Amino acid sequence: MQLPMEDTVNEQDRSYERALFIGGGNVGALTVQSRSLHALQTSSMLRKLAGSCALISVAFCFYSGFSQKSALPATAVTEKVADRVVLFDFNNMDARYAVCFNNKTFYTELSGSHSMLYGQRSQEINPYMCQFRCTITPRCEHFSFWSDGGCHLTSYTSYPNPYTGPEDKGVIAGPRSCSSVVPEEPGPTLELEPAFGLPPLIAKEAEGCGGLHPSYDLRWKAEGRTFFDDWQFLTRSETHGAEYYLNKTDAFQAGVVYASDHGAIVRVGDQIMPFKRRSVMLHSAQAWRPDRGFVLAMKYRHLPYGAGIWPAFWLMNSDYLWPRGGELDILEFANDEGNKVSFHTSQNCSLNRRKLEECMKNREGVDSDVKAACYTNYTSNELGCWSQQIRRTGKWFAENPGVIATAWDASGVSVFHIPEAEIPIDLRSDMPSPNSWSKWLIAFLPFDAASCIDIAKPQEIVLNIALCGDWAGGAWWKSHEARSTGFVPPYCIPGNVKEPATDCCTIFMSHPTSEKYLKTRAYFDIEYIKVFEPTETEASSLSAGTYRNDGEPLEEPCVPCGTSRWIPNEQPGGGNVCCPGCGDGIFSMTDNGTLECPATA
Repeated sequence: MQLPMEDTVNEQDRSYERALFIGGGNVGALTVQSRSLHALQTSSMLRKLAGSCALISVAFCFYSGFSQKSALPATAVTEKVADRVVLFDFNNMDARYAVCFNNKTFYTELSGSHSMLYGQRSQEINPYMCQFRCTITPRCEHFSFWSDGGCHLTSYTSYPNPYTGPEDKGVIAGPRSCSSVVPEEPGPTLELEPAFGLPPLIAKEAEGCGGLHPSYDLRWKAEGRTFFDDWQFLTRSETHGAEYYLNKTDAFQAGVVYASDHGAIVRVGDQIMPFKRRSVMLHSAQAWRPDRGFVLAMKYRHLPYGAGIWPAFWLMNSDYLWPRGGELDILEFANDEGNKVSFHTSQNCSLNRRKLEECMKNREGVDSDVKAACYTNYTSNELGCWSQQIRRTGKWFAENPGVIATAWDASGVSVFHIPEAEIPIDLRSDMPSPNSWSKWLIAFLPFDAASCIDIAKPQEIVLNIALCGDWAGGAWWKSHEARSTGFVPPYCIPGNVKEPATDCCTIFMSHPTSEKYLKTRAYFDIEYIKVFEPTETEASSLSAGTYRNDGEPLEEPCVPCGTSRWIPNEQPGGGNVCCPGCGDGIFSMTDNGTLECPATA
């Protein structure tokens, strides 16, 4: 089908106003009728122009909700194009864009002021460049490209249902990167990196106060003499503390970690240098997908606790700079402060307050403190979200061994403490049914389906013991347990964590009197850590990310380089210089409209 159209030609600036027809179930190469001789280019000439990175026409991609046999609504798209026009066959477009563009989940109304990123709106020549602007803009999560050339950037994926407002004409929209979208069948299978190639986690509401999956099967475990075989030992500390994280070889030699038939010991060791003690930070070598759902269970006999001791058992994604990939703190406490289950993300996700209050009411010992907004930015005192929950101190956990279990799926997170004498038969037989564990629930974080989209990527398990530092040292004076050590003014300065020679907590950790204190308190005694996935799914674990590998953070990926951002070109002529690792030249545009760097030497 063809759409008759008027082309107005301004001979001075040689710009064309074109209406492009998009429609039909089997869309072929776009046909343009024009009254201008300048627009009557042969297809061979147009293909020659495709190599230039100047301009490219609006591309239509199949909306993922339709099959090939479905009729797509005809949509008129108007675009202002400068002095050259490039056409290409929509049928041969990269499959990622076929799913990713024209995705109504990401539409925002034309004004969009309530969800716009800093009210940001600009003019762009095509949807690729609009998406590219989103890719290089901090906190941008999706774009909408409108028929008037308006490029709207939004900081969160606004509508849970397709937008069908009166301005819904000619809009193309999608996430900040098409590499985060996997095409539905039919279509080629893409070979993408873990995390980067996965679909977004879109929150769903489960029935009642449970999760989406009734049963799970064992897929991974760390136990016995092989406990430490599938872990990374990371050595970078970021909390200004008195810990010195060892690599795997040194940790075994120093006796900081130990495995036997009965399980594993992870503990704080002796001093390695002034104001530093040996410790470890373990990251699992595998990661699991919250969008698919999984249960993590740790059976323990003892947990670290006490003055200046800051243990943590948590989940995070290492493929993206924190907190974009999501972080869930399961067990984290310091001094004599109670544990707080919390979630952190760079998205504007909120907890479902209605469901939260419904499911946590009438429970004994519940702390009523709630923060529903999960967006995290410590510099602006945005600390993530947590629910009203049962908060216990580290000493309580150490004296009450059992299982700490976490069920995480697209509906939210549930955390349980199951006393050793009450471990249910389903968990003992490695076929857990967490929806039946309500009596042991200590924290429940139900995600709001309207706002929580793409909030977390595959999660790896983290286990570490920090000392002093920002939390345990910073809160020293407020802790009765810490003050009872006798390391108080005028002998030292509490909370002076960046000056270890004067900080009360750090001095205590370096004093001979702390040796016995730490040996009897600062250790994990773990029988096993296991991961279960829904019975109805196949195993979906991935290799853990590289954000903290070797202590060096990974740059945010760009599109399509995959190693760091595109860099604006400051030289005459503008454009964008390719990101490091993709060559030093100016990017070019491929036939199907993707940005491409020169091959790396």
